[in-house]
Amino acid sequence: MTVIVLLIFGFSAQRLVEPDIWYHLRNGQQIWEYHSFPNVDTYTFGAAGLPWLDYEWLSEVVYFLGFKAWALRGILMVYFGLLALIYAGVYYRACSAGTDYASALLVTLLAVLLAAVSIGPRMLLFGWLCMVGLLLVLDHFQRTGKGLWLLPVLFALWINLHGSWVFGIVVLALTITSGLVEGEWGLVVAHRWTSTELKTLALVFASSVAALFVNPFGFKLVLYPFVSQLKFIRYIQEWLPVDFSKGSGKLALISVLALLVAALFSRRRWRLDEVLLIIFALWMGLSHARFLFFLGLIMVPILAPRLELFPSSGPEHNRPWLNAGILAAMAAWLIFSFPTQVELQQDVNAKFPAAALEFMQRQHIGGRGLNQDWWGGYMEWQTPALKPFTDTRDDIFADNGTFNDYLSAVEIRQPFEVLDKYRIDYALLEPNQPLVYVLNRSPEWRTVYSDKVAVLLARSQPTAGH
Repeated sequence: MTVIVLLIFGFSAQRLVEPDIWYHLRNGQQIWEYHSFPNVDTYTFGAAGLPWLDYEWLSEVVYFLGFKAWALRGILMVYFGLLALIYAGVYYRACSAGTDYASALLVTLLAVLLAAVSIGPRMLLFGWLCMVGLLLVLDHFQRTGKGLWLLPVLFALWINLHGSWVFGIVVLALTITSGLVEGEWGLVVAHRWTSTELKTLALVFASSVAALFVNPFGFKLVLYPFVSQLKFIRYIQEWLPVDFSKGSGKLALISVLALLVAALFSRRRWRLDEVLLIIFALWMGLSHARFLFFLGLIMVPILAPRLELFPSSGPEHNRPWLNAGILAAMAAWLIFSFPTQVELQQDVNAKFPAAALEFMQRQHIGGRGLNQDWWGGYMEWQTPALKPFTDTRDDIFADNGTFNDYLSAVEIRQPFEVLDKYRIDYALLEPNQPLVYVLNRSPEWRTVYSDKVAVLLARSQPTAGH
């Protein structure tokens, strides 16, 4: 487990830069300090006044409290803690399934690597922590017949943390369905639920669905995962199918091959619910790269006991004093290597236009601006008076056409038409953007600031009426 924590910390310390975290902090601040939920867009001028649903509000409050307590280090501590809890649960499930410690460690590391595409200070981590909690409760119920009534409470919490509760409902439904039949099909076996178990499962499922309505937005939050993001997912890299030419794709391929090896050479029986869950996880993980995280959570504890990679070690090989020393050394290393506030701020400044925004404030540059979309949240948090054109809440910008107009501009399909349509006075973009090249060669535009991170261009004659 020590190796897993060190790997997670290594990922965490290098991945604080996340474009979404900034508007999440802004939302969390409003909820915590003003006790109200944002329900219309007040952050941008590209979607000003449009209704939107803050569907991750509870996760945002936790991240904001972390920032409020320890600034950037607080954000890092929150999401490092979430990852550590998630993979401690995965490791525990692998060991509980009968896997030796070394094999459990290896397959848990595979799960961490599969999740690399989604590792960062994201609200999604709360959802996957809830998923691990669900799987642990189901494991306990299958062993003892107890503990299932924790699930309605879990789902009431889950829906307020993240929209991935839908995956939890599917996992619960597949688990219940697997016990509706009795039989053996080669190495696959199914045991029918007793009438008492089935009644309990049905009541818990109904209660869990009802618990989803325990949220500030009612049925709108329940429907949100089914109606959001459908208009723009083709533009978001991690929503695309797995690309096997990339590192994450190769890891996914390794996982599938490991599954096939386990199926071919292990004589251990498969429960029907395990087969159904792996099929569902493979389908989602290979269809959308962001769900490779989910694939790892489901697959690893099922694969682990079937991959006997190391000889089992008996109690005589345990060395408690050595283990204690390793844990103490790890704790000391984590404390002394934890990034300082200055180091984290330097990482942020290297990815976001901190210096350019400071220049704009110093020079009193305002008006309507076209910004790099993934800088929008940072602007909303850092310089709320400079309302960006767009941010990464792509669902609301897709509804009113702003998202398509943004793409038409930055992909130089109709750049000047978009700039004129919205009466844009300045553009804050990455230096390598094609639009920067085009505007620099237009007599109507000029560069007023540039550095390694950002270029600020302004109209020679500002538009009227902004």
